[in-house]
Amino acid sequence: MTKKNQSKRLTNQHKESKGVVGIFGDEAKSHDITVGKISLFVIEQLKKEFPQLSFQYKTSIKKEEINEALKKIDPELGQKLFVSNSSIIPDGGIIEVKDDNGNWRIVLVSEAKHQGKDIENIKAGKLVGAKNDQDLMAAGNAIERSHKNISEIANLMLSESHFPYVLFLEGSNFLTETISIKRPDGRVVTIE
Repeated sequence: MTKKNQSKRLTNQHKESKGVVGIFGDEAKSHDITVGKISLFVIEQLKKEFPQLSFQYKTSIKKEEINEALKKIDPELGQKLFVSNSSIIPDGGIIEVKDDNGNWRIVLVSEAKHQGKDIENIKAGKLVGAKNDQDLMAAGNAIERSHKNISEIANLMLSESHFPYVLFLEGSNFLTETISIKRPDGRVVTIE
């Protein structure tokens, strides 16, 4: 029953916010952009520290490339590509280095997820929920969404001995300690 309610809630939220535009708020978009800028900084640093190597930055990886990597491991894998031009687009992009054989090898994939505005809402005195009577919003599904790209990169890198995937998490849903926030009316709300 809970899963069905969660599904209904997400569907209604998606409709009310006019689709993808509303899912990704300004803070989440800013977080994604920041991770992309950091990746560009990282590649510049790598080029300075290792001038003898060639690096490249990509914004996406075609699923066709992932299927080809799977086929190299086992011809039974990567058999069906459902959408021929589909790709994955990690927020921070992909950094690759050219190896001694001229092959590009992934050294960094970065992504950002922002989930939870409870702290901001509490400080502003804003109540949330279907009836606007709760201090805390139900958790979203940012982690679940990130799993898709993690799985795709894992498939691409099955033959590698490293997995350079970095996921930056931000927002009240990812707190690692208990905090207390005072509302404008003086009431203190604890988030665990």
